[in-house]
Amino acid sequence: MNEHETKVAIVTGAAKNIGRATCEGLSRLGFNILVHANTDKEGAAETVNLVKANGLLANQVIGDLTKPETSQELVFEATKLGKVSALINNASQREFNKFDDMTFDDWRFVMSINLDSLFHTCKAVIPAMKEHKWGRIINLGGLSAHISAIGRAHVITSKSGVIGFTRALAMEYAETGITINCVVPGLIDTVRGTSAGSSLVHPSHSNPPVGRKGFPVEVATMITNLCAPNSNFITGQTIHVNGGSFFS
Repeated sequence: MNEHETKVAIVTGAAKNIGRATCEGLSRLGFNILVHANTDKEGAAETVNLVKANGLLANQVIGDLTKPETSQELVFEATKLGKVSALINNASQREFNKFDDMTFDDWRFVMSINLDSLFHTCKAVIPAMKEHKWGRIINLGGLSAHISAIGRAHVITSKSGVIGFTRALAMEYAETGITINCVVPGLIDTVRGTSAGSSLVHPSHSNPPVGRKGFPVEVATMITNLCAPNSNFITGQTIHVNGGSFFS
């Protein structure tokens, strides 16, 4: 891709937390941003304004990522801002259900958001990236997929699938100029929904060895680095940002 062409990043789940910090970081790297949120219009609008404050273009799409038409809308709106060049699959669901109480609907709900939505978004953006021979896809994993947790069989399974999906696509598109990686946040100081439970129930390392929770910007910095022009040789990797809670 010509370095002077305007790049656009699509960031899902970007109304707050890591998603918002990623939008700000990518805008400082020169990306125009399409902000996605499931329902939080006000939060998405705040993120859009933060990007615009950095002198870049931004817009928002509100929609359900489990529906393929939402991903098509993301690409359609992104092309109004420039070349679709990066996709950050940050949106996810962290439900808490012990397996004795978990229904199949609970299971499918988490799977559809954490894993099926990646199928839809990647199917939508990859053709555009292939066309201009450059792209960055970052899928967000979960620490519990590596150290396990109570009450999160569906979350752990889906986030383990994200790693396999990332590796498979990285291999398949290795010669197209598209890199695909997985970034795994540890315990990050974010605003969580009530469905995630009152606390993370990890059997170990509930408090990172560095002595504090991480900040969203610290995860966003890794994502931004992987989207930089000089990151062409990094693909198919699972990269942890966790303050020493897990060593890969």
